[in-house]
Amino acid sequence: MNLYDEFFALIPYLNKLGVRYAVIGGIAMAFHGRPRFTRDIDVLIHPDDIELVRMAFQRLGYRETAAPWTFRNTNLTLHRFLKVAGEEEMMIDILLANTLDHQQIIARAVQAEAEIGPVHVATRNDLVRLKSSRNSDQDKVDIRGLLDDSDREGR
Repeated sequence: MNLYDEFFALIPYLNKLGVRYAVIGGIAMAFHGRPRFTRDIDVLIHPDDIELVRMAFQRLGYRETAAPWTFRNTNLTLHRFLKVAGEEEMMIDILLANTLDHQQIIARAVQAEAEIGPVHVATRNDLVRLKSSRNSDQDKVDIRGLLDDSDREGR
């Protein structure tokens, strides 16, 4: 399964249903000029929109794989969805923006234009904040890249 094909099938559904979202993770890095390998799709959504997301994902062949769980340090709730086609799998991680601070990330998202229409992507600064709270090795690399780009652009 092609990650970007799945992504570009998903976004029009979210837009059509009026889901409040911001793309985060590896795909957001690509939208900000820092493409890198990623295995999944990460989207931050308003918690009131989870049922709309479930409906959209079901139409696209995804199923929720486990009970949701909340990260203690961020209060983000993870809903993991999986699609299996033969030997191939695609995973989408939906994070619920449970706090006003996280909901403001969605409100500040930049609207990028793609061939499938608008895509709401977390800002560079918000990606840095999200990645700083997780702070994995990949997050550290991403943060350096985002900050280097911001320095060059004078932001």
